[in-house]
Amino acid sequence: MAGGGGTRLWPASRRKRPKQFLPLLPGGRTLLGATVERLSAIAPPERTLIVTAANQVADVERTAPSVPRANIVIEPEARNTAACIGLGAVDVLRRDPDALIAVVPSDQYVARPKPYAESLERALAASADGRVVTVGIRPTGPETGFGYIEIGAESNGAFAVERFVEKPDRATAERYVASEKYLWNSGMFFFRASRILELIHRELPELGAILDELRADPSRAAARYPKAPAISIDYGVMERLARDEVAVVPGDFGWSDVGSWAALDGLAAPDAAGNVSLGDTVTVDARDNLLYASDGRVVAAVGVHDLVIVASDDAVLVLPRDRAQDVREIVKALEKSKRESYL
Repeated sequence: MAGGGGTRLWPASRRKRPKQFLPLLPGGRTLLGATVERLSAIAPPERTLIVTAANQVADVERTAPSVPRANIVIEPEARNTAACIGLGAVDVLRRDPDALIAVVPSDQYVARPKPYAESLERALAASADGRVVTVGIRPTGPETGFGYIEIGAESNGAFAVERFVEKPDRATAERYVASEKYLWNSGMFFFRASRILELIHRELPELGAILDELRADPSRAAARYPKAPAISIDYGVMERLARDEVAVVPGDFGWSDVGSWAALDGLAAPDAAGNVSLGDTVTVDARDNLLYASDGRVVAAVGVHDLVIVASDDAVLVLPRDRAQDVREIVKALEKSKRESYL
């Protein structure tokens, strides 16, 4: 899944160029490029499909050149993850009626590709019996920005899902982590192509009917796909499944959803003063800052600490490091003032 808008890493990420296309990794690598590369241990590029928006196809081709152009599936309009996954499953089913699918977001970071591949292989194997399987991340702390999965008994290499829970407050997150019965919801899903379409028909019949039409006649996508309900796969399907229909495989591979500028901590090594920098930056008597400079810009920091400083082509962001999640408030303010060119 490589569509979506760019809000959490504003101003570097924008609607037309979200974070998966930015050179956020050492050597100028992108999150999408790194995702395709590590997935090649499980499925080669010719068996990798990328679902994205029409205005992002050029970025997909630039950042994932090994994936054939015929494997780029275009969403006529963003309709959230249930429709996105359904559209991809329809395309896969045309190619292979018995296919197993691994659905992964393109904008996540993984520090250790080998255990990542091992976890995905276990999840795919567990999904062969018709279950929908997800990979849950072993928590490293009481994170309040993620959804959680409560796990039950183990069966055939995966654990039963007792329930999915929404983003908790701090006290609840601490209780979840202490219990060792909860995993972070990674947003990765594994299933037979035919099975997920069955479940979409059952739980989201309006979407199922649209997908049936597109399976019979792909040329109707521009007219019919925008009519699909805009709902996540979590709300629309996963949280409605019976206990014997869904399972989770635990994973521990240095995972990050790169959900804010603070996540740069895990993407690049800090200097001796604790500054994490991407792009052309200069620091003097500065410590524990996160600095990002887009091409052609220089970010210089003198005598400051614990800041996020980002310079893009047409905007500059400065905020305390511990308020990195509040970038979304800037985006909301720009939307309210109808400053569309900055979104």
